[in-house]
Amino acid sequence: MDGLDWKRRKWGAFARRYIRWSEQLSTRLAHVVVTDSRRVQAYYRQAYGAETVFIPYGAEVSPRPPGELLRRFGLTPGRYVLFVGRLVPENCAHHLAQAWLILRRRGCVPADMKCVITGDAPYAADYIAALKAGAGGDPSIVFTGYQFGDAYAELAGNALIFVETSEVGGTHPALVEAMAFGNCVVVNDTPENLETIGEAGFGYSGAHGGPALAEVLESLLAQPAMVAEYRRRAQAHAQAHYSWDCVTDQYEALLDPQSAPAL
Repeated sequence: MDGLDWKRRKWGAFARRYIRWSEQLSTRLAHVVVTDSRRVQAYYRQAYGAETVFIPYGAEVSPRPPGELLRRFGLTPGRYVLFVGRLVPENCAHHLAQAWLILRRRGCVPADMKCVITGDAPYAADYIAALKAGAGGDPSIVFTGYQFGDAYAELAGNALIFVETSEVGGTHPALVEAMAFGNCVVVNDTPENLETIGEAGFGYSGAHGGPALAEVLESLLAQPAMVAEYRRRAQAHAQAHYSWDCVTDQYEALLDPQSAPAL
């Protein structure tokens, strides 16, 4: 269980009921339920009286040097703020676009700094159109569409700050990877996001959207030393808590307790 999917805005009333019914059914029919978040684990305990096994995501990344992708979009290593995710309403990429325009109006963004929004969604054309319209054609806001593999690693590995704006979900893989890449991370302050970053990043009030995010980003852009420190903290946190070696040891122990390493 990687999140509470019925909270997503795309689902209608019937779909929400069906998802919650499936959620409950899983606790009765599965031998074991695994959750990737302590918060989701607590939800299953409170909602269904079901005990689950907590095993997080892992992240081992292979940074790529600046190359063709950055050249294509006019990006300079360490001089852009990055969002990665599906462009759907509940992922709230509009928070970042709004925040960036606020900072631009205040004159808080250096001339060579950009905001990069990476992702797409084939079923959210209206939201994406509104997102791009809200960006107002500002040349410092760059939409890259989907990026995968080496192109994604190049983009994520050379960012300065990563922003996770999602208001729904458990542990977001892109956030874990961003920490492993050594990005300074800022998150929508959902309990799940705050759990993921621990003391290694910053939260903003998702209820207040772009203006709240703008305040955090303004402070960070004015303090390069703090950004550098939290880049180090994020990478160390990912190595300590989201190592694939640790994750696979836990799955081995779950599937074959007699032969797996002791946890």
